[in-house]
Amino acid sequence: ILWTMLLESYYLSQLPFKYIPETLWMDSDGFISHCQTQEVPPLVRLTLLSDGSLVKLLKAVYLSETTVDVKAQRQIVMGTEMAKFLDAAEGSDAIGRDAWLCCNEKRLVYAHSVIDVSKMGETIQKEINKKSIPVGMLLSDYGLPLLRDQLFVMQLRSDHFAKEFSVTGSLFWARCYRLLGGDGFSAAILEIFPSDIFVSWH
Repeated sequence: ILWTMLLESYYLSQLPFKYIPETLWMDSDGFISHCQTQEVPPLVRLTLLSDGSLVKLLKAVYLSETTVDVKAQRQIVMGTEMAKFLDAAEGSDAIGRDAWLCCNEKRLVYAHSVIDVSKMGETIQKEINKKSIPVGMLLSDYGLPLLRDQLFVMQLRSDHFAKEFSVTGSLFWARCYRLLGGDGFSAAILEIFPSDIFVSWH
C-alpha cells in the first residue's frame, strides 16, 4: 500500500499530462486476481507482468528495431515519493525523461523515467545524456546486470494519450517498476500502452 500511495502521489502531480485512474495500482498478485474477474487478453497479461526486456519483446513481435524518441529530458531534484521508491536520499539529483518507444516510426509505448544520478558512473550518465538508446538497452549494451522489482500495474483513462497514440479508445494499461543495474544505476520506469497495441501484434 505504501508504494502505491507514493506512486499515485508522484504521477498525479508530476507527469506532463492528466489522467483518470480506472483501477488502483496493483502488485502482480493483485493484477492476476483482477484478471480472474475481468477479461484481459493473455498477451496483455504476459507483457505487463514480464520482468524481461520490453525492447526485445517488441523486436520479437515486430521483427524490427525499437527506436527511442526522447521528447524531454531534464535535471530534477528528487522529491519525497520518488526518493522513497528508489531508496535514495530526498533532494538527490536525478534525470527526468519523457520518451516514446517506436517501431517503424509507429508509437508503441510511452515511457516516463526518473533516473537517480547521485551514485551513477560517469560513462553511463554520458550515454543517457545522448538520448539515443532506451534505458534498459543501454545497460544491456554495457553488460551491466539488471534487476526489475517493485512492479505495479494499473489501467487509466486519458484523452491526451488517445491523441498522442492516434487511437480512438481512451483506456490504457500502465506499469511502473524499479530498474536497478550495475555502476550505481537506479531508476523508476513508467510505461503506458494503448489497448489496441496488442491487437495489432497479430
